[in-house]
Amino acid sequence: MALRRGFKAEAERLAVATRRDMGLDAVAKLDPWQLAKFLAIPVVSMGALAAAQDDHDLDEAVRVLKEDEQEAVSALTVIRGSKRMIVYNESHDPARSANDLAHEAGHGLLLHMPAPALDLQGCRVWNGDHEDEASYLGGALLVPKEAALLVARRQIPLADAAAMYGCSEQLMRWRVNITGAGLRNRPGPRQTASSPA
Repeated sequence: MALRRGFKAEAERLAVATRRDMGLDAVAKLDPWQLAKFLAIPVVSMGALAAAQDDHDLDEAVRVLKEDEQEAVSALTVIRGSKRMIVYNESHDPARSANDLAHEAGHGLLLHMPAPALDLQGCRVWNGDHEDEASYLGGALLVPKEAALLVARRQIPLADAAAMYGCSEQLMRWRVNITGAGLRNRPGPRQTASSPA
């Protein structure tokens, strides 16, 4: 993940400020559905979206994405004018969906400009910088630095910490590592009588 200089610190500050605006302290669990609501971004599952359209072709496309090609789409933001909507794949594990919603909300908080989903050849358009930024901010929103430090300080098993914060174990591990929380709380070499205190 190659982020522009200073972005990590900016994202950590934005995550803390957003959580504070939502009335959450630095170590409280953040519900990404509540975050989207706070940001006035509607969230809808792919299945609900297809059902509302009453379109058999769309139903089949959603079935393929939920069953045959489940890894193809986790979540995406649809933008029309100044309005955003997050569409997520409800066939995924709830912890993964939480990660995905926080990522998509991150795009909104960072005011990433919309781009076509596909190019003229039908290939997916991908802005790696925007995706990396949204991933970092989404992680910071779900597991802020103070929470990662708390997990490391108390030596909470990562699976338990992930369950506490409603995120994936992979995201929890990444946040503990990327914030340096794990390094700060590792026991150092044993002190001896001749070593400095």
